[in-house]
Amino acid sequence: MSDLAGKGTRSLGKRPRKLVVPDVQGLLLRDARIVLDQAGFAEATARYVIAYEPENTVVGQQPIRGLLVDSSTPIELQVSKQSWLRFLPQIYQVTADEENAFLQNLLWVFHQIHDSVRDKVDDIHLLFRPSDAPDAFLPWLSSWIALQLEDDWPDDKKRRWLRSAPALYQIRGTRKALELLLEIYVGVKPRITENEWPAGAFRVEVSSTIGESSTILPPMNLKHCFVVELPLAASEVSDALIVRIHRVIQAEKPAHTNYFLRFESTQAIDDWGPFMTIGDAAVGGGQASEEPPATARSGKR
Repeated sequence: MSDLAGKGTRSLGKRPRKLVVPDVQGLLLRDARIVLDQAGFAEATARYVIAYEPENTVVGQQPIRGLLVDSSTPIELQVSKQSWLRFLPQIYQVTADEENAFLQNLLWVFHQIHDSVRDKVDDIHLLFRPSDAPDAFLPWLSSWIALQLEDDWPDDKKRRWLRSAPALYQIRGTRKALELLLEIYVGVKPRITENEWPAGAFRVEVSSTIGESSTILPPMNLKHCFVVELPLAASEVSDALIVRIHRVIQAEKPAHTNYFLRFESTQAIDDWGPFMTIGDAAVGGGQASEEPPATARSGKR
């Protein structure tokens, strides 16, 4: 009984939808395909026929309008066209016999291939619209405006940012622009502090205390420095996200500036202990804890 129920459930799950075939006769082929697509049908195929209606007008359809059919039912549209036979010598333009009918049908094949290429050329301007461009075209389109699209972004987000990215050029290189882009790419709002560098770091020609500040950095001009702090614990940040963050900052920051990337610490250091031991004897003193603190992943570029 359970097997029968399971088969019944699976068969119901695969059952296609029932749709009413809309009336597209008299429409242009492009408009007819839009109507069928909105009605839930797959793309219709076109078959060229000689008719008196204006070119590219749908003069017939199968199935006919009003029928209730499956959504997967193929739709064939008969489209008015002028055959290329009229460009051939007069002897080939007689279509009463079967021999010339074969030639006419053969020419329809090349006619459709030609029209498919012509339609792409006529619609080439749509490739440069983020809302109309094909999905595979979006990364190439983003390269025109120096916008990096991430693979894990949904298509609607990619298209939305392609439309709005050019407006960012008005504020590019500012703190506001960098904050906005980092929030988009990382998902959290950063805190950017200008004219600042990590306190206590060893700097050449300045000062240093052994055991307290051990980061060796070149001479820094604070007027050209800024610190980017993200409200994320270092343990929560993957290597791929680190690469993404640095890529965004490098692309948006002024070329002459240096930055320090800092993450939120999750554990404070409040115990004092030796920082170097030799055997059982300790030399010097410094802060220590049972577990090393979650230090910020930082980088200077």
